[in-house]
Amino acid sequence: MSWITITWSMMVSAYLTLAAIHLIIWLKQTDQRAHLLFSMVAISVAVIAAVELLIMRASSPEQLGNLIWWAHIPVFSGTVSIVGFVRLYFNAGRPWLGYTACGLRLLDLIINFFSTPNSNYKQITGLLHLTWGGETISVARGIENPWVKISELSSLFVLLFMLDASITLWRRGNRPERRRALLVGGSMIFFILVAAGHSALVEAGLIQSPYLISLSFLPILMAMSYRLGSDVVHAARLARQLQASKAAMGESEKRFRILADTAPVMVWMSGIDMLCNFFSKPWFEFTGRTLEQELGNGWSEGVHPEDLQGCLDTYVRSFNARQPFTMEYRLRRADREYRWVLDTGVPRYTSEGEFAGYIGSCIDITERRGAEEALRESEQQMGLAASAAGLAMWTWDIPRDEVWTTGEGRSLFGFEQTEKINFARFLNALHPEDREDGRKAIAEAVRGAGEFEKEYRVLLPTGETRWIAARGQVDYNGTKPVRMRGVSFDITVRKQAQDRFRLVVEASPNGIVLVNAQGRIVLVNAGAEKLFTYRREELIGQSMELLMPERFRDRHLAHRTAFNAEPMARAMGVGLELFARRKDGTEFPVEIGISPIESPEGTLVLSVIVDISVRKQAEAGARQHREELAHLSRVAIMGEIAGSLAHELNQPLTGVVNNASAGRRFIAKGRADLPKLDSLLEAIVADGRRAGEILRGIRHMVRKGEEVRGPVNLNDVINSVLRFIRSEALERQCVLGVQTDPKLPLVEANPVQLQQVLLNVVVNAFDAMRETPAGERRVIIRSERQSDTRVLVSVRDFGTGLPAEEPERIFEQFFSTKRDGMGMGLSIARSIITSHGGELAATNAQGGGACVYFSLPVTAEGYEGSTESRQRGCDG
Repeated sequence: MSWITITWSMMVSAYLTLAAIHLIIWLKQTDQRAHLLFSMVAISVAVIAAVELLIMRASSPEQLGNLIWWAHIPVFSGTVSIVGFVRLYFNAGRPWLGYTACGLRLLDLIINFFSTPNSNYKQITGLLHLTWGGETISVARGIENPWVKISELSSLFVLLFMLDASITLWRRGNRPERRRALLVGGSMIFFILVAAGHSALVEAGLIQSPYLISLSFLPILMAMSYRLGSDVVHAARLARQLQASKAAMGESEKRFRILADTAPVMVWMSGIDMLCNFFSKPWFEFTGRTLEQELGNGWSEGVHPEDLQGCLDTYVRSFNARQPFTMEYRLRRADREYRWVLDTGVPRYTSEGEFAGYIGSCIDITERRGAEEALRESEQQMGLAASAAGLAMWTWDIPRDEVWTTGEGRSLFGFEQTEKINFARFLNALHPEDREDGRKAIAEAVRGAGEFEKEYRVLLPTGETRWIAARGQVDYNGTKPVRMRGVSFDITVRKQAQDRFRLVVEASPNGIVLVNAQGRIVLVNAGAEKLFTYRREELIGQSMELLMPERFRDRHLAHRTAFNAEPMARAMGVGLELFARRKDGTEFPVEIGISPIESPEGTLVLSVIVDISVRKQAEAGARQHREELAHLSRVAIMGEIAGSLAHELNQPLTGVVNNASAGRRFIAKGRADLPKLDSLLEAIVADGRRAGEILRGIRHMVRKGEEVRGPVNLNDVINSVLRFIRSEALERQCVLGVQTDPKLPLVEANPVQLQQVLLNVVVNAFDAMRETPAGERRVIIRSERQSDTRVLVSVRDFGTGLPAEEPERIFEQFFSTKRDGMGMGLSIARSIITSHGGELAATNAQGGGACVYFSLPVTAEGYEGSTESRQRGCDG
């Protein structure tokens, strides 16, 4: 027996032995799920090792490909088991990394099931026989499958998950968990890197070697088994120690309970499962509940509903990170009143450093929070005052003519820090153009107005100009003004922004009009002057309705009121045709966007007005062009079936001639049988009407005119098209099948355009079956209700079908699958259906052939309430 067979067989036996040992441990201690997951990992690796041995002994590419295909199953189970083991045993690792790794591995497994030979190789071209350790082994030679990247990405996420879990475990700081992170996590990361790197090099063809995944997992499983075994031994030793020290612990617990019950705080403890297992006597006195009610998560029933989620999130987050926490929440007291408590918790450990849970305490801080709230309000008030002082706080002693201001005020106005300031010095700091207005505003406030508010410029000693906004109030002693107090603040940036805004508004090519809440125009730009042919001074102060046609003015008042109640940026009159009025009374089409602007004068409305006359003209030209194209398309279609239409007309005309000739013969023989003559005349009239209907249909199809829409029954459209194509179908030896819904709701449409669409699609269906045997040529036209608000018409043929690689290309202009085709019919058809608010699409049908279908919205009258969707489309 070869050494390879012996080695791999021994590895399989070793893995299965480890799996059996830990499976037995789990069966005896079912709460130790880490042992179960380890067993699953070991079994998966054992199967992988067995498959690797078979791969090395493969005798054909097919056998090797099948073995790699089967190997994906244990690889998937091993990945899931490793992620589960790390998450459970470490109690760490971001879950989304693990879920992503497992999901990608599942996707790889699914792709592998549908890949030939497997998801690793797109094609195995042969076997490469290598000499390895004196023995000949088989290695795949072939083309790598691009889907193998998913498997590699899954391995990367497994690696990131274990790295994240190991780092988290290490950062918790205690020695046992750091040993676990280093021994188990470190070995897993290292050897998975080795295995992944080796597999990648093999698949890339950079090295010639068999897959050695199972060999790399040997040290990983040994490390995992060693650590799990150590935990079992340690647990047994702890059990013996626990039994030996039970009496001592009982005494210690008694002392702890006495201490906790007499402490002026509420003490609680939880275990490693996060569930609370102890509460002190003050807790029960506060909550009025029993130990049985509070154990586990029962204590959370007393937490205020608004605070519960945040409380639990803080606890769980800190517990997982083994970090202390402090949180405040409302807890229901025995008298049903919610009280604020401060909850402080810290992790607790055994004497050997093992994590044992959390211990914490709660104290009632309701009174303290009330005091803090009052202090906070006071601080806010002080903050406002400090903020005002930081801008510029000033007082003018009027009788003494002395001005006091803060240091910020001196900097704002350019005063020296030790300079004495009076009213004249203050006025001298203002810009020469603003001094008189400033003096008058202050004098008016002192004389009796009582309040002062003004914006002015300050000229600094450096030559810089600064805009200042000032607000003040006069204090009186009786009727005598004694002082004025106020604040000033720098508004230079705001003024500069306003200036830039005016420049932007003035430079805009569109018309811009700013209107106040009363609908009066306060600003217009040059673009608005050009649009409306008014001068700026003619518009300022006028009502906005001046720029509207009279028929819109009454409604605009209501719209303005609604906008002022709920101002927001929006387009005006969405879906409507808007018009503006020039000075000479002429109207022009516009689009208008409106936006609210907050200002000291209140909410202003900024209107941006765009003249769309040129665009409307272009749209009209494009619409006329589309109508001409549609007309040409209809004429072309009618030309294609002209022979069939002639045959269709020939039948009633032949009947007319034959019946008229028979009548003449009756008369010539002198036997005027009136009943027979009446029957012949009736047949002549019927044939004439039939021919007339055909001619009227042709006339409607080919004539040009404005698009007129109205309620249309699609079944009528189908029937009218059938009259055109029935003879064509007979000539082409094609069977027509019609399945219509008799309760089909109406649609708002142009019937001639819909006839054009349907006729084009049916003729295309005939053309698609040129190579189909005559007995198999069928076209099925179906109408049905697609949903509550839409109807569907489909045309299904049994021809060659659509181009598999690009089925959507049939709707492109000038693309045609017919040698003599123009490539315009379906493009025009789609534009017609789209203009009706519908959709036109195509697909290859089951059983061969193609199906072209379109859906249209029903009219308001056609909507009959909620009905179950019955769409079949191209099925059948």
